[in-house]
Amino acid sequence: MRLLPASRVYPVAFVMLVSCVRWGDDIASRDGAVQRSEVAAALERYQQAARRVDAPAMAAFFTATGVLFEPGIRPIVTRDSIRAFLASFPGVQVHTATATADTIDVFGDRAYLWGSYYEHLSFPGQPVSEQRGRFVTEWARQPDGAWLIARFYRIPLPPQAPRQPSPGDAAAAPPPNPTSVGRE
Repeated sequence: MRLLPASRVYPVAFVMLVSCVRWGDDIASRDGAVQRSEVAAALERYQQAARRVDAPAMAAFFTATGVLFEPGIRPIVTRDSIRAFLASFPGVQVHTATATADTIDVFGDRAYLWGSYYEHLSFPGQPVSEQRGRFVTEWARQPDGAWLIARFYRIPLPPQAPRQPSPGDAAAAPPPNPTSVGRE
């Protein structure tokens, strides 16, 4: 039996090994893209339920032990408690509700979604409310493949102050003299 010299075998083995690693990376990145897409789709379905103010449907997006973190109140723990909390706003009207995913990272059966939100709401007997902020959700993949929210953190931002014109803005120019407008 004739053996090949090591100088010929090692380069071929190295190329084969690198090809396998890259092929595996392609599968992992393709799987990650699919999982990120699944989480983004789950967020959109959650938003549809939120726009309808459907507390049972919104709560169904949480795991049985899910936690909702809202500023100024204790964490709301369990799907049933989250449903009761969300149902405690009778008569609320959602004029606009958006949630935009900025980043979705997937690590096995967990996904972390960072994003921003905007809500324009009316509560009975109260002035219209506009809220915007950031949020982070931790999603847990279930045995059936569904992604559910394990933890949801909302971080409201202060209301935006009206923009002050800078000296170079056209808006900063003085209004025209009413006596000279229309004169030739």
